[in-house]
Amino acid sequence: MNIQTFLTKKIKKICIRYGVPKNFDPIIRKNTKNNEIDYQINGIIKFKKKISLSPHELSIKISNYMKKYNIFKKIFAPKQGFINIKLRNNWLCKYINKMYNSKNFNIPIKRKKIVVIDYSSPNMAKEMHVGHLRSTILGDVTARVMKFLGNKVIRQNHIGDWGIQFGILITQLKLKSYKSIYNFEKFYKKAYSCYKKDQNFIKETKKNVVKLQNKDKECIKIWNRLVKLTIKKNNLIYKKLNVLLKNSDIRGESFYNYMLPEIISDLKNKKIAVNYNGSVIVYLKEFKNRLGKNMGVIIQKKDGAFLYTTTDLACIKYRCNVLKADRIIYYTDSRQKQHLLQVWNIAKKAKYVPEKTLLEHHSFGMILCKNNKPFKTRKGKTIKLIDLLDKSILKAKKLVSKKNKNISENEIKKISENIGIGAIKYFDLSKNRLSDYQFDWNQILSLNGNTAPYIQYAYTRIQSIIKNNKSDFNINLYHIKIFTIFERQLILTILQFEEIIFILEKKGTPHLMCNYLYDIAGKFSKFYENCPILFVKEKHIKISRIKLSILTARIIKQGLYLLGINTVQIM
Repeated sequence: MNIQTFLTKKIKKICIRYGVPKNFDPIIRKNTKNNEIDYQINGIIKFKKKISLSPHELSIKISNYMKKYNIFKKIFAPKQGFINIKLRNNWLCKYINKMYNSKNFNIPIKRKKIVVIDYSSPNMAKEMHVGHLRSTILGDVTARVMKFLGNKVIRQNHIGDWGIQFGILITQLKLKSYKSIYNFEKFYKKAYSCYKKDQNFIKETKKNVVKLQNKDKECIKIWNRLVKLTIKKNNLIYKKLNVLLKNSDIRGESFYNYMLPEIISDLKNKKIAVNYNGSVIVYLKEFKNRLGKNMGVIIQKKDGAFLYTTTDLACIKYRCNVLKADRIIYYTDSRQKQHLLQVWNIAKKAKYVPEKTLLEHHSFGMILCKNNKPFKTRKGKTIKLIDLLDKSILKAKKLVSKKNKNISENEIKKISENIGIGAIKYFDLSKNRLSDYQFDWNQILSLNGNTAPYIQYAYTRIQSIIKNNKSDFNINLYHIKIFTIFERQLILTILQFEEIIFILEKKGTPHLMCNYLYDIAGKFSKFYENCPILFVKEKHIKISRIKLSILTARIIKQGLYLLGINTVQIM
């Protein structure tokens, strides 16, 4: 039950009667400080001078109208112009039992939409580094949430497998014979150094870029070798990260190469692009350069080479026309914002994007060291993502081995992987994606506070409680009911799950799910400390509390799954 949506619909209906604009969205917040108030409705005061009623008068009208639904124990409007609500216990119990009896927690599945999610997108012939973590796991969470809500999800790993970097690498391989190119970092560094210093190398690189785009056999052979090797290495990381990306999700820059000449001619025919000094340029009046003039975006160079903008235009056209996307979400860092806005601007002018299709850029901040600099190794090189994950697993293994002396090496390995990987992912996802954050090993694996090990431990503890309190009687004999304030608080929190899911679907903000899981784990602890189960004589109370424990465990497991994190049976 989405209480916020329910209240919003009812309040908007009565507000419109009294002249409030239809686009009014009341601010509905769950109260956490006063046990006599569940929700507070704000936002009414802003109509102080727009309608004949005062905010307090309008609040009273809303309160009186809402009373007819008979779901409120209390609903009153203080003079400040807001509304306080306390819901009836029997109404809360009605929906908590519906949640318990439903496979999908009684969350309504909306009309299926086609959602294309562009995430991870590493460059080929390079190691994935810590900077790729956020795009990869943020996009994966959104894909999981969208699928959970019944949408058709099309994952797109838009790998960087084209362009100038391959011209550089192909030139280096042609000039020198390398027995092994497995160490991408060393190989690329050497090639890039030549490109920076040697004019002949630069000329050959430019030629090889054009040759590659024209499907030169030798260039394609080298390119294939580099791409396949990189994908193989990246797949190991995706598997370790528990990310649901497959080879079939790959749509690299090269995929759209066949579309680029047509894009150029189409934009020229539509008078959107023009020739200028041998290049093809699109001038955008919506963007200004440093001189205050309309910004010119090059889509084809003098030598015939295409640019990232050209590829991204073809990409968006393909996603709209072929994949039939209703919504396209890009997970790239904030530095790509202007580039994407320019691409969208051109694509819309060219009518590549239907009016119904939503384009969204879910940008994110950077991972920083304690000195607020981008997270790197001591040598100044960006740390490899695989090394970061392995280090977290190793740290988790030491903790697991110390606490569990009597389990096998295989069990320790599996538990350590789930805890170590979960800790890294949760630490990132628990931060607002728009913000930079400091990386701190001490916090990541902590069993206290809002961390993955704490949530995973809470789940194992609840499972143990359920196991120890199972009886031979039929658990379906009685419903979940409220007997104490602690049960009520836990039930109110459980009912928030649907609200959190729909916010994640709309905004792509998984830190809210992390906060929610931390909150529900804390509420369960208070419930268990104050509401005995094992030694309760009354069968209906015992069953109610067992079922509430089972539902809490299911919610935590589902929440962690949506974050791409596994639960564990032993900590």
